[in-house]
This record gives sequence, structure tokens and C-alpha cells, in this order.
Amino acid sequence: MITSIDVNKIEANRDTKESISNMKFNINFDDVKVKEDNVNVAFTFVAVYEGVPMKGEAKEVGKLTIVGNVASKETKKEADEIEKAWKEKKTLPLQYAEDIINILNFECGARGTLVAYSIGFVAPLPLSRAKLSEGAQGRAT
Repeated sequence: MITSIDVNKIEANRDTKESISNMKFNINFDDVKVKEDNVNVAFTFVAVYEGVPMKGEAKEVGKLTIVGNVASKETKKEADEIEKAWKEKKTLPLQYAEDIINILNFECGARGTLVAYSIGFVAPLPLSRAKLSEGAQGRAT
């Protein structure tokens, strides 16, 4: 169960006044620390704003980056599985990763909205829930 989300840093830059035609989102899990049944996931959320594609390639207009930590309390068994997956593969168990990604999409979208508006961007709101599955290399996709 997720118990808190702490934001440590928010950065936004707008490189051009070009109209926004697309946004791309990425959430990286930077580090995972487990202590008994407490799990702390360090993350970086990035929303890249793109302009109208020229010559087939979209141009980056700007970016919003949010860095922080998600804390959760899990059963000892689940915490051990999370720690093992992180140490062995630098991944998280699928259901846990999906839960973290979905709460971060919501939280970072909400928290990033005022920052985005202040530099003339639309709110960084992903429109759909993440649904993860095992990929060909055993990584979440």
C-alpha cells in the first residue's frame, strides 16, 4: 500500500514558442530501498513536449521533469520479492510497478499542471492507465 509521495525537484523548460502537437511520458525507477516491510522507490517523471513534425521528425519544444520518492508498506514477502527483483534485474514485480506508474501518472500530472501552465504548456496528463505485461526479454513493457 502506497503511503506517501515526496517530490524533491521540479524543472521545466520551454525552448521555443512553437505549438505543441504531442507529449511523450517516461517514468524511470532510479533506485529501490527495502527495510523490513517498507519500500522506497526513487523516480524521475519526464513529460517531453513536441512541436509539429518537420521533415518527418518531431522537434522537442520543452520538457517537464519531476524527481521524488514513493514510499509503501508491503507484506514482508512482497517487500522481499520487490528487493530481489530490483537487485537481480533492476526491475519491479509487474503488479507493483503498474501500481507505482499509475499513481505517479496521476500525482505528477496534478503536481506538474501549475508548473506546465506557468511556461505555456498544457497539463502533463497521460490519458490512459498503464497496463504492464512481460516483454520478450522478461522486462515490463
